Order: sequence, then structure tokens, then C-alpha cells
Amino acid sequence: MQDLRVFVIDNSIIFQNSLVQELTKKLPSGSLVEHAAQPADALDKLSIFKPTAIVLNFALGSLLVKQEKFLPLLVKTFPKVPIITYGILESGEKAAKILGASHYLKKPSIGQPADAFYDNLVNTLLAVQGKQSPIFTHSTSIGSSAAAPRSIWPVSKPVQAPLKSVPSPSEPIIMPSGNAGPIDLIAIGASTGGTEALSAIITRLEPPLPGIVIVQHIPPMFSRLFSERLNSECKLTIKEAASGDVVMPNHVYIAPGAKHMTISRMGNRYILDCKPGPPVHSVCPSVDVLFDTVADVAGSRALGIILTGIGRDGAAGLLKMRQKGSPTIGQDAATSTVYGMPKSAFEIGAVQQQLPLLSIPQAIYKIVR
Repeated sequence: MQDLRVFVIDNSIIFQNSLVQELTKKLPSGSLVEHAAQPADALDKLSIFKPTAIVLNFALGSLLVKQEKFLPLLVKTFPKVPIITYGILESGEKAAKILGASHYLKKPSIGQPADAFYDNLVNTLLAVQGKQSPIFTHSTSIGSSAAAPRSIWPVSKPVQAPLKSVPSPSEPIIMPSGNAGPIDLIAIGASTGGTEALSAIITRLEPPLPGIVIVQHIPPMFSRLFSERLNSECKLTIKEAASGDVVMPNHVYIAPGAKHMTISRMGNRYILDCKPGPPVHSVCPSVDVLFDTVADVAGSRALGIILTGIGRDGAAGLLKMRQKGSPTIGQDAATSTVYGMPKSAFEIGAVQQQLPLLSIPQAIYKIVR
């Protein structure tokens, strides 16, 4: 029987953290417990995490994501994964089952003891996974001698509301200027919604292409899993970047979680450096950190692309790339999960062309070839 991989989704950070702590304490050794606060962020992480069970605040189940209610979308995306919902309504079970949940549990009201709820949740998780279910009471806990389940995702921060979009310009694809050298490096930055966006782009690319360096806001270990998943799906070679890597044509390098990625030049080769550092725009790795060094080292020989994400990481670095002569692309509002990073870059003049997600691969070919 495989180990449990439980993913918790709750927009209350306090209750989400309590759930993660209790499940981490009470589930069998070897289990993994991960979490997200918002549907878009959850979909990004779930595609990499590959859960064996999902625990969802039922109040989020009716939110619209990609023009669908979130709970039915989860059921459709992960048809073999049981989804256990919970909420404050006594009569929530019928509605939860209609939307596709496997179970509905009554959540304790504020001020009520929660131990019985946590024990019931653990028993339900063990039951739907085919594990032998211990009969927990509210006073039962796992002994200290047992190895605790691991949690490898950092505590979530509240997600900002999506920024208001602006229309995409309809200008033609901008080619490098006549006095620029050939494009020999592609730099891409992304955040919320980025794993899906990157997959949509990279799986549509094939040799010959320059080396591609990517910063996706992603935690440690998941950057490796994401790289391995893409490598199995793509005609290019994808790997998690490491210090000392020489950027090769037809290769894609994804910055490791919790490490900034920078680039230097040695002769006609680009060399990567990945190391921990203070967060920039509250994140590490940071798109701005990468783009800044790409601008300095590659100048007009690099193509810069900024994709969906919350905030403004990458905007200043992309502007610097454009000022050095790089052609630049931003994902448009209509196809962005969160039109934050591309919007920030567009508004300061860093983006030469905004394009729908699925138009970006063809634009890459036209510019670099």
C-alpha cells in the first residue's frame, strides 16, 4: 500500500496550519501533508504533488476557477483521488456529494473543541486509502517514538486578489533589431499558474533552440519533481539547475526552490550559479535576480518572457533586459491565471509584445530562428 499524500486546501491560514499540524502528528509514518490557501495555487501544486487524498474546505468548492466550480474541477482533474470536504453546515453532506466529494465532515464552530474533528478526519483518510483505521478518540495521539509524516511545502501566505487586467496590444511579433546578435539564451519567469503555463509552452518546443533558463516560484524538492515531469513530456532536455551547469542548446534549466539562480559568461558559454539568498519580492528564487544577470551577461542576445503570477517579480529585470536590446514577451491577461507579474512588466514598458499563452511557442521560434 502506498504512503499517504494528503493535500489540504483552506483559505484560513490559521485553520489550514492547524489541520497540517494535526495530520502530520496523527497520520502514519511516511505520509506527506501539503497545503495551499487558494484554488489557483492548489492546482499548481497538486499537479506536481500527485496526492492520494485531498482535504478541502467546502466553502471553496463553489468558487469559479477556469470557468468551472472548483470542487467539480478537482474531481475531473483527479478522478481517482478521494476528496474529503468539511464545513460549518450541518446539512452540507448532500451538496458536497452532488459536487463530487467522497465525504463531508462537520467542522467545529469557533470556540468548540476540535480534537474529535481531527480524529474523525484521520480515520476517514485512512479508510478511503484502504489503511487499517485506528479508532481515535479526542484524547488519542501517536506516540512520540513514531516517525512523523513530513511536510515539504512552506506555510502559505494569504494570496492577493488578481489584479485588474488591461487589454493586450495587437502589434506584430517583434524581432531582434538588425544590429543585435543572434539569440543564444531564453530566460523565462513565472509564479502562480506558472507550472501549467510552462508545461503548455515547453511541451510545444523542439530543437534546435538556444538554452532556456527558468525561474518558477516553487519550493525545494518540487522544482526537481517538476523538472522530471517536464523532461518525461518534452523533446527538449529539462533538469533542475545546479551551480556550475553550462547552458547547452536544446536544454531547459529550472531554478531549484529556495535558491536564486544567476548566470555568468565564460568565453562563449553561459554558466549557472544557484545558491540561497535573501528573498526578493518575498520569494526565492526570484525572477528579477535571474533577469538582472541575463541583461548584464547576454544583453541583446537573450529573449525575455514573463508569465502568469502574483505581484511584480521580474518586471524590473525584464525592463533592464529590454533596455539592453532584448526582445521581450509577456503573457496576456486573458490567458493568465493571475495577471500580476505580466501586468506590472507591461505597465513599466518592459514588455514589447503581450501574447496569449499558446501563441508564445510560435513567437519563440520566429524570434530565435
